[in-house]
Amino acid sequence: QIKNLAPVALFVYNRLRNTCEVVEALKNNSLALQTDLIIYSDGAKTKRQEKSVARVREYLRGITGFKSVEIVERQENFYIEKNVIEGVTETVKRYGRVIVLEDDGITSPYFLDFINQALDFYEAKKKVMHIGTYTFIDMPDDYNQTFFWQYTENTGGGWATWADRWEKFIYFHDEAEALNSLTDTQKKQIEMGGDFSCLSNLKLKPIPWDICWYMSLIRNEGLAVQTPQSLTINNGLYNGTHFTFLNRLLGKNPFEAELYKGDNFILSSDLKENQTAKEKIRNFYRTLGTRNRDKALHYFVRLLVLLKVTKLVKKLLNR
Repeated sequence: QIKNLAPVALFVYNRLRNTCEVVEALKNNSLALQTDLIIYSDGAKTKRQEKSVARVREYLRGITGFKSVEIVERQENFYIEKNVIEGVTETVKRYGRVIVLEDDGITSPYFLDFINQALDFYEAKKKVMHIGTYTFIDMPDDYNQTFFWQYTENTGGGWATWADRWEKFIYFHDEAEALNSLTDTQKKQIEMGGDFSCLSNLKLKPIPWDICWYMSLIRNEGLAVQTPQSLTINNGLYNGTHFTFLNRLLGKNPFEAELYKGDNFILSSDLKENQTAKEKIRNFYRTLGTRNRDKALHYFVRLLVLLKVTKLVKKLLNR
């Protein structure tokens, strides 16, 4: 019996189709009617984006199928970092826990049931800071229990935490300040001994919020508990349904995962890093960095986005 259902904080911007699919998938969860949904709708960054933001907000105002629906409409563009950080902070202050989704996170019908069970089960185990439901590593099909590692993956959201763990989160605006918060050992931990060169993201402006959350877990010697198969997948740019042209041209995205429809995960109490999973994630990033095809895909897509070619291709394909 779940003691205390957590609210879902959903972060959206101007992608109507993606947002609709995320909400519809969440409504298919058996616990949706008992769940409070809080939607943080970011403001338009440019005049051109005002119409697409308005269309999303019009859709949001008609959402039903949840215990309650609350919409927070940002009056200006917060950008994803500020929107997520302030939204998560506000929600955990009110409820003590939060389930986080973004506008490209498609969930399985078992998602809310699992993640609420996990929030109850691991609440007293303070070393557990993060519950993750998206993974692209290939765990055995018959492996049906949660496992632990010092790694956070937040693609599309699909994660959860508690207020006392989120209090440990520190957001950095400056690369030097962020790096100074870590020991040399912690830097090696975060980058998995050099296999995962993620600290280069600290050069970005603004610094991504999720690298700061990952750093918080490492600094506090915390653990993330992870489902062995994905209860959340991404329906963004690389997804075959929404951008089949790129998939046909470049093949499967290395971060693509298959949505697991089962409901048989066992909650493990073995609070130690799973070395099999850790080696799989290290090998994934180690191999990713050396595959020319993956590098070509990454930079090709970035170029298309920069040149705004993706929208043109989508329009042509949808005619």
